[in-house]
Amino acid sequence: MNKKIPVFAIAALAGAISQTAMAEVPSFNYMQFDYVVSGDSEVSEGGLSESFDLEQGFGLQGGFEIGDYVMVMGRHLSLDYEDDLGFALGDADNAVFNDMTFIGVGAHIPVADMVDLYGAVGFSRPTFIGIAGEGYGLEVGARANFEMVTASLWYNMGQTDTKIGTDSLDIDPELLGLDVAISFAPDAPELVLGYVDATHELEIDNDKLDLDYDHFSIGVRKSF
Repeated sequence: MNKKIPVFAIAALAGAISQTAMAEVPSFNYMQFDYVVSGDSEVSEGGLSESFDLEQGFGLQGGFEIGDYVMVMGRHLSLDYEDDLGFALGDADNAVFNDMTFIGVGAHIPVADMVDLYGAVGFSRPTFIGIAGEGYGLEVGARANFEMVTASLWYNMGQTDTKIGTDSLDIDPELLGLDVAISFAPDAPELVLGYVDATHELEIDNDKLDLDYDHFSIGVRKSF
């Protein structure tokens, strides 16, 4: 997994930390839509690799609190890439390499007046060229709420498999994400700047394939 962190996210987070007035612990009752503005993907096997530019993409995520500490959450990524050479889909213009869905149940624990730690386990469904693996997933993260900014750092991983004929294909996703949500008015939707750096490791029989990708997004979040 690449270790890049977007400059705009660091700047927004630094600005939030500089605020002297603190807010309440962030809510896990929310819905969020993200439009992916740029990104790329690289498929590699052995010493060979092929790079693809993002053509279009979007993300959905949300959460719902049950009581004081328990919550359900989910996220979905849909990313299409230019495939002019027909690497993945023959005559199609775009390739669906790394769609990803996670739905989990977990708990969040406030550790300070403005910080919440959370963890969730559940269902993971990554996709590679239209082939979906199914298995379990895990997400852990931290959310910090400042006067006008909520910063979220999260890590998601999964262990999944599927059948291709008589063979078993293992798809193991691993994602590291950073969201910075900016509020401009009380009770108004928040502007969200996001970054995801991820990899999907694939194995069928003795063949291994690595799919590395990252992307920047801009979105809207509504807490309730």
